[in-house]
Amino acid sequence: MAPPPEPASPQPRTEQQPLASSLALRAAGRAFGAFEALADVTFTVAPGERVALVGPSGAGKSTLLGLCGAALFASRGEVRVLGQDPATLSPGGLRALRARVGTVHQQLHLVPQASVLENVLMGALGRRSWISLATAPFRRSEREAVAAVLAQVGLADRIHQRLDRLSGGEQQRVAVARVLWQDPELVLADEPFASVDPERSAQVVRLLTEAARGRTLVLSTHQLEPVLPHFPRIVGLRGGRLLFDKPREQVSPDDLARLYQPEEATASPEPRQLLRAEAPARGELLVGASTAPGEYLLPRAVPAFAVASPEVRVRLVVRDTALVLADLGAGRVELAFTGSRSTDPALHFEDFAEDEIVLVASPHLAGLPSDPLSPTLAGRLPRVDREAGSATRDVVEKQFAALGAPLDPRAVVFEAGSVEALKAAVAGGAGVGFASRLSVAEELRTGRLVELHVTSVRIPRRFFAAWRRDRPLSPAACAFLSAARRAAGGRP
Repeated sequence: MAPPPEPASPQPRTEQQPLASSLALRAAGRAFGAFEALADVTFTVAPGERVALVGPSGAGKSTLLGLCGAALFASRGEVRVLGQDPATLSPGGLRALRARVGTVHQQLHLVPQASVLENVLMGALGRRSWISLATAPFRRSEREAVAAVLAQVGLADRIHQRLDRLSGGEQQRVAVARVLWQDPELVLADEPFASVDPERSAQVVRLLTEAARGRTLVLSTHQLEPVLPHFPRIVGLRGGRLLFDKPREQVSPDDLARLYQPEEATASPEPRQLLRAEAPARGELLVGASTAPGEYLLPRAVPAFAVASPEVRVRLVVRDTALVLADLGAGRVELAFTGSRSTDPALHFEDFAEDEIVLVASPHLAGLPSDPLSPTLAGRLPRVDREAGSATRDVVEKQFAALGAPLDPRAVVFEAGSVEALKAAVAGGAGVGFASRLSVAEELRTGRLVELHVTSVRIPRRFFAAWRRDRPLSPAACAFLSAARRAAGGRP
């Protein structure tokens, strides 16, 4: 017997009591074996609210969306989706709940060999039978209703085309149309810019917010720039934990710096050690340092150290951070001062001094754009870079990549082997350059260089003191580190 005809457009949702919240998580966590992907996440999303989950790759955003869409269950804590606890539902009840949640997946989850029409119709899979879906393409009313949905995303003329003949951006629109056809109460978008080039990211987010009008929308992304104008509430996630949950206007560059800063540039978890020399300081001391601390911080310590320890001869080797840490690990230097820290368990790192990395240019650089710059534009300006292995270069590249605005390698016009070479090239108008504020302070003061500000970007800079764990510092190293701490404005 032929199946009964079904309505061509999605059925209106059953009237229910107004929800107090679309999502409510309390101390929620999710572990995969020994790995804790989320820990102690607490937040609530009101019906109709638009929320952006932002953070670097690996922050736990996809796992959190899995909990929000009832695709995953919490390992601990409480999760309520559209007023229901997914963990307590029967298989039928869970299927019904999931049908009320529409998801735009990072990998889209479309069928390449199927037509656009067939892919959109699959949005109703949670509330219609396979037989109904199989016969739907043959019903004129279904085709007209899908065409109307596709018109909303600008693809009405592609309805019968095979999906794999569409561009990545067009496939993204099909994924949005499929969610529109599903007619969910809650829309989740997991890294929706993954298959779209940067120029079209803003277009995709506008499409999503328009498609989700009247519905709750939660979007996850590491690309902050496209979402800020469209999402009133921003939730920052890093390492599986919420760092902040604020209205868009209250999210500060410091918040974003904590969110996107590379791990090797964050504060050391190790406390500062108290140093006591058991004998008078004498002999030769080999110290390694990366450029900024070696040329702009440590020389301040030399006069006081020379008076206090006249029988010590210091040899300071200034190289890029990667080479300094290699020297320290091999025992070629006893003490090191670097612009980033490694995960080498044989080395002790502790915070030594704080600074920040700034973008500078010649005030006479032709075509200098007005402040502030977008992160994307900043990454495309003609640029003078430090050499590979420089902590400054490494930290900047990783932080911009985490923001979803990677620096364009084609924009590099000159690679400088030292800070002085970088400053000379930038001051001469070769391009812009990133440098530690400490190293360009004099040039900024005299106007030889000017600082360019980048929207939502601040790059804190830490310098670390490091030594090998298996070798206690000599009296000379203890004395020099104490003098260096004083010169940097800290405790000896």
